[in-house]
Amino acid sequence: MRKEDPYFKIYDRSDRLYQTDSGWFFSVRQGASFGPYDSRQNASKNLASFVDIIQDQSAPALRRVAE
Repeated sequence: MRKEDPYFKIYDRSDRLYQTDSGWFFSVRQGASFGPYDSRQNASKNLASFVDIIQDQSAPALRRVAE
C-alpha cells in the first residue's frame, strides 16, 4: 500500500487507546483489543511492544518479497 492509495491511513497509536469501566485497552487494525491495563501509560507501553513484535516478525517476510 502506498501513501497515494485512497485507503492509506497513518494510524496514530493514541487513537488505538480507550478506556472502559474495566480499565485501559488498545485495539489493533485487525480488530482485536488487548487489556485491561491499569493505566493509559501501561496500555500505551504494551501497544508499543505489540507493534515492535509484529514489525520484527514481518521483517523477514518483507525482505523476501523485496528480493
